[in-house]
Amino acid sequence: MVQQFINRLSEMEALEREYARGKAGLVVVYGRRRVGKTELLLHFMEAKGGIYFLSDRRGYLENIHEFQRAVADALDIPLFGRAAFTSWLELFGELVKVMGDRRLLVIDEYPYLMEEGANEEFQKVWDTVLSKGRILLVLVGSSLSMMERGVLSQTAPLYGRRSMQLRVDRLRWEDLRGFFPAYSTEQAIEAYSVLDGIPLYLKQFSGTLDILGNIERNLLRKDAFLYEEAEFLLLEEFREPRRYFAILQAIASGKRRFGEIADATSAEKSALSKYLSSLEELRIITDDLPFGAKGGRLRRYRLSDNYLQFWFRYVFPYKGLVEAGRARDVLDIMRETFHEHVSRAFEAIVRDELLRRGPWRTVAPWWDRKGENEVDAIAVDERGGQALFAEAKWTNRKVGWESVQDLIRKSDLAPVDARMERRYLVASRSGFTTSCMDKMDPEGILHWDLDDLGGSATTRP
Repeated sequence: MVQQFINRLSEMEALEREYARGKAGLVVVYGRRRVGKTELLLHFMEAKGGIYFLSDRRGYLENIHEFQRAVADALDIPLFGRAAFTSWLELFGELVKVMGDRRLLVIDEYPYLMEEGANEEFQKVWDTVLSKGRILLVLVGSSLSMMERGVLSQTAPLYGRRSMQLRVDRLRWEDLRGFFPAYSTEQAIEAYSVLDGIPLYLKQFSGTLDILGNIERNLLRKDAFLYEEAEFLLLEEFREPRRYFAILQAIASGKRRFGEIADATSAEKSALSKYLSSLEELRIITDDLPFGAKGGRLRRYRLSDNYLQFWFRYVFPYKGLVEAGRARDVLDIMRETFHEHVSRAFEAIVRDELLRRGPWRTVAPWWDRKGENEVDAIAVDERGGQALFAEAKWTNRKVGWESVQDLIRKSDLAPVDARMERRYLVASRSGFTTSCMDKMDPEGILHWDLDDLGGSATTRP
């Protein structure tokens, strides 16, 4: 079994349970493009049989006719492919008569059919045909906004009919071990900062090359898949992407506040609000508030995806150099700030690890109004009786005691209930000085190095 399926056991088990019910079921599977939804379902279908259909923008009748051919091939019924169906309702009425023991039917990229107005028709298909049999219909979509609005929301025609929904998310950073078993923890974190947990992207990198070698081969070459992937993703969503690209480049370069983005893009504030809302709706960007914030004046925007963050910081601004065959010049530019890029991913990894290892119910970064004081993570436990302040240091130097003291100082500025028990954690790429270790242990200061992140370190009391 290939690595992404090993890391998708929970999704596979959920599909197995739904299939084992032996009844009619409507399953909605959605998630970001390239996250592995199709491969997951094709793998699930291997032992079950069934019919798989990938829709596209070819048009209403063209999709019906292509679906017929998929059915004819899967069931070995050539006549079915030559029938003159003119609606989905008519087609499915005949399909249930010939399915036999096969119960699984997967329609991939369902939003393309929604664009053709087929959503309301599929409500009739389900209510009058499929719900009365034993077929498990799986509707798959990569456009999160369309799947949520058109299938999952209360106003959607199919609302209340699904028996299960399954959101397929990115793999976690530690899952990269299976893709790059020879990589150190440091290299795995660097790869994650470039590719995120997207299986198809992870497959592009070679475990025999270092990070910079992989970047040069897979992102700074005109014929490389990852060189133009970001553009293809966004062109699928936006007909006029120029303004969106400018906004994303500004955010990737560190312009994270609304005013900074407006200044960098020369966008009118009313128009910028609409652009940002569209990007948020599509999960391309995320807006963050500092821990404990009540309003939005301290809001910061960030790209939701490490690959897009890397691409808009190091590829998009220098495409002219790449096109001119000067990838090495781009690498030289990148080397100056690549540690900053990885540092952001490292901070996010530490926050994710805190949530995963517990006992924290809330984990968020904090910064003050002027941006002069920041804490990478503040975590609060389920009972609200304990707060943990965490700092992530991605530097070539060992962390000294002065860094711990600075974390303690900043913790006094954060909006945390003074009655909470306070604990501290420092995660370091390069470890800690001997004098720092001698002071941290007696003081109960938690510390993670890269071995701890690659193993079983804990923050539980």
